[in-house]
Amino acid sequence: MSRHIAAILSLDVVGYSARMAEDAEATLRDLQRILRTIVRPLIRESGGRVVKLMGDGALAEFGAAGDAIRATQSIQQAMRAEATQLRAGVHVGDVTVEGDDIFGDAVNIAARLQEAARPGGALVSRAAVEMAGGGIGVGLRPEGALRLKGLARPVEALALDLDAAERHETASALAASQQIRFATSRDGARLAWTAIGDGPALVKAPNWISHLECDWRTPFAGLLTTLTRGRRLIRFDQRGNGLSDRTVPELSVERFVDDLEAVFDAAGVERAPVFGLSQGAATAAAFAARHPERVSALICLGGFAQGGHVRSEPRHAEFVAALDAMARTGWDDSYPSIRDHFARIISPGASAEDHRVLAEAMREMITAESFGRFRDVIGHLDVTAILPAIRCPALLLHAGGDRMHPLEQGRRLAAGIPDSRFVVLDSVNHLMPADDQAWPHATREIEAFLAQIG
Repeated sequence: MSRHIAAILSLDVVGYSARMAEDAEATLRDLQRILRTIVRPLIRESGGRVVKLMGDGALAEFGAAGDAIRATQSIQQAMRAEATQLRAGVHVGDVTVEGDDIFGDAVNIAARLQEAARPGGALVSRAAVEMAGGGIGVGLRPEGALRLKGLARPVEALALDLDAAERHETASALAASQQIRFATSRDGARLAWTAIGDGPALVKAPNWISHLECDWRTPFAGLLTTLTRGRRLIRFDQRGNGLSDRTVPELSVERFVDDLEAVFDAAGVERAPVFGLSQGAATAAAFAARHPERVSALICLGGFAQGGHVRSEPRHAEFVAALDAMARTGWDDSYPSIRDHFARIISPGASAEDHRVLAEAMREMITAESFGRFRDVIGHLDVTAILPAIRCPALLLHAGGDRMHPLEQGRRLAAGIPDSRFVVLDSVNHLMPADDQAWPHATREIEAFLAQIG
């Protein structure tokens, strides 16, 4: 028996028991192939060794933390081409060797991190990252202190981000290319708008909080890059938000529709599909009902037909009222602020770093006074009556675990539109960061729908 410091990689197959129950022979054959062609070679290339196989997973040891982290990235990158998904956890610490087996705190913590990782993802302890030092060339996103099963103390962890570099480069290029212009709405409100990308027009209806420049720094920049693929994306800051006029005489669905019409005209768009996110879905729907000749299709993500004060669920109305009351007095507070709380409710599945970035961006996007006015308007909106007037096809996507605007509200919105299709996404996030496990599904649905309508 001996002891030493080592970096440990723990791997586990997602859904192993269900797959074995369905077809044990095919499952084992598939896992053996993955071990032979992906896991073992990549661990070996990174200077590690497979210590043992555990039916539904594997345990590997490395002499250096950086090697373990890079091997994890290589394995999960290769697994993206496979139907099978793995979870991974990496930690560095003291291990005890007994025969062909190893055990100890490093093994236990790596296994617990692996259990908490997302399918296809990995969690790496802060200790392992610090041991690896700078320049490891791996995208990592802070997850904060995690309470893991069987461990008395929280473990600081970071999540492997396979697309971080590409996403950042794409978003930076698009942000640099945008030129801010201004349109004037019917009542004189000045609206900041921009267009990016090339191809047929796609107009994004504004949602209740935005900033044309800050949006690229938020976790939801991935949404914008998706919408620009093969399209000219036109978007603008809603009145009272961002770079548009902050002080305006009226906030209402009618004025929001006027604003959307003004931007259509300023951008030279006669007819186009409209994308609505959250409250923007109600604005998009109202615009399509008022101007059916200008809207070729609707795409809504996290949309709702009724505000929280109008809904038939008293508990949700009380929840909304409590949040709004806190926001009116604590919007500009330093951390922890009501903005931090909103960020966690909007995207509970996002990382701690994503929550921090979003909360800071919110301070720049809207003032406490405007926030209060917006929340009152949104809380009392109801577009149910105008939905049957919509004549274009509509795709509506909604997170199954959305707490901000529950799934039933998405269904209600879809049910009112004659030619609509409703898709439930396996997510808890009202607004989805690009690393949400359901985001690839949402992207496929949106791109297929846009291709279908031309």
